[in-house]
Amino acid sequence: MLDRLSGPGLRWGALALSVVLLTAACQPWRSDDQRPTPLLLISIDGFRHDYMNLSETPALDRLVAGGFKADSLYQVFPTKTFPTHYSIVTGLHPGTHGVVANSMWDPLRDARFSLGNRDAVGDGFWYQAAEPIWVTAERQGLTAATFSWPGSEARIRRVRPSFWKYYDGSISHADRIQQVLEWVDLPVDQRPDFLTLYFSAVDSAGHRHGPNTDPVAASVSDVDHHLGVLLDQLEQRDMLDRINILVVSDHGMERIDFDRYILLDDYLDLSRVRVSDWGPAAQIWASDLSADEIVQALDGAHPHMKVWRREDIPERYHFDQHHRVPDVLAEADTEWMISNAPYMAGRSRFSLLGMHGWDPAWRAMQGIFIAHGPGFPAGSTSPAVRSVDLYELMAHLLQLDPADNQGSLAPFLPFLDNRAEPVRERIFDCAGETLIARIGPAHLSLQWQNRIYVLDAVPDTEPAYYRSTGARFEMSQTEARVDIDGRPRACQG
Repeated sequence: MLDRLSGPGLRWGALALSVVLLTAACQPWRSDDQRPTPLLLISIDGFRHDYMNLSETPALDRLVAGGFKADSLYQVFPTKTFPTHYSIVTGLHPGTHGVVANSMWDPLRDARFSLGNRDAVGDGFWYQAAEPIWVTAERQGLTAATFSWPGSEARIRRVRPSFWKYYDGSISHADRIQQVLEWVDLPVDQRPDFLTLYFSAVDSAGHRHGPNTDPVAASVSDVDHHLGVLLDQLEQRDMLDRINILVVSDHGMERIDFDRYILLDDYLDLSRVRVSDWGPAAQIWASDLSADEIVQALDGAHPHMKVWRREDIPERYHFDQHHRVPDVLAEADTEWMISNAPYMAGRSRFSLLGMHGWDPAWRAMQGIFIAHGPGFPAGSTSPAVRSVDLYELMAHLLQLDPADNQGSLAPFLPFLDNRAEPVRERIFDCAGETLIARIGPAHLSLQWQNRIYVLDAVPDTEPAYYRSTGARFEMSQTEARVDIDGRPRACQG
């Protein structure tokens, strides 16, 4: 989450606990025998899909052994903290739910959002285009408790969680665990049905030191230790097997270098445009210069930067509908950053060694997904899954009617119905490039060119056919055809 964040910018506000009445729009409270199995959603910010290899993780291993683990969690674009967290809980892409960056501009309101702006972070205006799972739960008679989940400080569609907390990065991991246990210990008729928990330490270490470093390994170990305390305490309460636990991360992490910055003002007069977000991608608004003039100035200007008009952004980014999506998007290659000369003049060479925000297909941008509880068969594994599908999964586990969303329950149904088989793997040669298909019962992942894509199975097709936005894959016994972003390839294997 350390996207232009450090020091005071990392403090969302002081700790607070607010218990609020349900709005008149909510359905009547459910009786005890109508309440679903409680659901705890845990986010470990910046936990890359392969970080369990950095250190011993007995708590996470325990959840995996007794539950479900996906190869990775395919996020949304941009792979930044607020957009991705809000997609997890709404089932919508940022281009639809409108939280398009950690720093963004609303042209209709002529207002700016940033994580360091307490008033903006708590203003429901920025989140109204979507319904997060805690609002769905409260509207349908359940009780929600959120611990610092992005967006949960605001009143959204006139509803807040029954219990919620302002973000305060100084709260210890032990105190966060204790608060969740206090919620769990409430009488059954008061206990939250949906809870969230959030850790930022792994992300902070990744930004400061880069991925795959000793400080990141230490932060992974520390968070895992506290998760172990939580699991032990739940077990002592006879709750561990009577609560569904989902562990996610909002993005991965990639190493960056001071010498790999593209200075936008080398190619564009920044006084004639508005740039609402920087980093792996720059969100640029036409002002004195038109969108066409901006693209003309930037297209081909640097070998490690791509640029698109809003209407030309790759379809699989789903970054086009909302009015906060900029007129022009410039994206750097992975490990490269986009900035400007005044900002870089004040930077220390080693002040930032890790970042996220690139194309979610990049392997290094993908996070973790682990599930444990009565809803999941022990020891089950899956190809990579999409974060945008998790809202549907959570609504199913909580027995809720989901709000409109862009996700699907289909990839999870075989596991929830105990019909899943072990993941199959096939390897293909695509004109000298290796493509690995990881095949589940209802979807697959394609590992290709340091990227991982997630595609859904099309039922009753022969040869087997899979698709998702911007990607197609057809596979027979001896060959395959893959088409990603309109670039088809024939493969053998």
